[in-house]
Amino acid sequence: MSDFFGYRRADGSVGIRNYLAVVSAMDNANPVARRIAAGVAGSVAITAAYGRGQLAEDLEQHDRTLGGYGAHPNVAATLVVSLEPKSAQALADRIAARGKPVEWLAIQKSGGTVNATAKGISILAKLAQRFTTAPREPASLADLVIGLECGGSDALSGMTGNSTLGRVSDRIVAAGGTVILSETEEIIGAEHLLAARAAHPDVAAALIDSVRRAEAYADYLGLNMAPLGGDNISGGLTTTEEKSLGAIRKAGTTPLVDVIGYGERPTKKGFVFMDAPAPGTENITALGASGAQMLLFNTGVGNPIGNAVSPTIKVTGSPGTADYFADNIDVDVSGIVRGEFDLDTAADRLLKTLCAVANGTPTTSERLGDTELTISRVDIGFLRRVWRDGALAQTQRVKVHQ
Repeated sequence: MSDFFGYRRADGSVGIRNYLAVVSAMDNANPVARRIAAGVAGSVAITAAYGRGQLAEDLEQHDRTLGGYGAHPNVAATLVVSLEPKSAQALADRIAARGKPVEWLAIQKSGGTVNATAKGISILAKLAQRFTTAPREPASLADLVIGLECGGSDALSGMTGNSTLGRVSDRIVAAGGTVILSETEEIIGAEHLLAARAAHPDVAAALIDSVRRAEAYADYLGLNMAPLGGDNISGGLTTTEEKSLGAIRKAGTTPLVDVIGYGERPTKKGFVFMDAPAPGTENITALGASGAQMLLFNTGVGNPIGNAVSPTIKVTGSPGTADYFADNIDVDVSGIVRGEFDLDTAADRLLKTLCAVANGTPTTSERLGDTELTISRVDIGFLRRVWRDGALAQTQRVKVHQ
């Protein structure tokens, strides 16, 4: 029996949407990419700041993220747009390596932005004719990669919405699927609890290393690592540790099988941790780049942002937010607080919505267009110092792009 119907891709993944992606390799190509996407129904523009003048790990993370969206399971085919041919072809090659149909376009070789826009719409229309007619096929929860996020957390988040996400996470993993917890700064003070769930000592070490690196970066900048925002404080949270203990509830109770880098695709099924920054838009950008077909986003006091490629289900367990932020909420589990139902019933409701969204039902952020993409920057100077001084046990090293 199938859990939903999705689109089978050449790399073995399953999409829950069938978008055409127009990926801009650098910010000076963004306007053209947006106009091209607007010209063909079912298209989405993937645009971000920077992309030109970046070096080393910073450039690699930028390109890895854009490549992740171009090759995303929810994308049928991709058009890469850049200022010049070299960067366009390099990004297209990265996307093609995952078996995704892809074309590229250079503005400088198209005679300017007007011609580039017209040419791009023509290319995209042909891609639509070739690759967007595939029917949905039976699929299961085992085919899903689900990204977990919380934002605008309050005193109720951990015991209501995040705990509901945790119950659903356990069900996804039990069915053979994958869930990704992220936001490294938001596990500080609770990292030992996640490390104790690691399936292997190396996984535990990688998790602890990611936290130590975040703490070392704060020290490098002379800052106090305390990710409590004004809305967190007004919502009743008092300490970083309190927030972290609530945040990790999203990951349920299953073993931690792997730790991956920003925007990397998981290679193991089960509960995975991604080392990525905590701010909401940055983090859901990283989760989407990893190939997560869907995101579960719990919000305490309200956060409307979603992902343009990975449908984002907004959950709240706070009665006030469920009322005044109703336009942006998909699943209201505030009945937990009022004693109307328990966590298992809340999880049943969220899982029902998850399957409906997987079958094509739009989320609130999809309907309202409340989506954004922000790629985190990498401080190369900090990484170089870490490697030189040997301050951390293990840090991934990436070749410098010439």
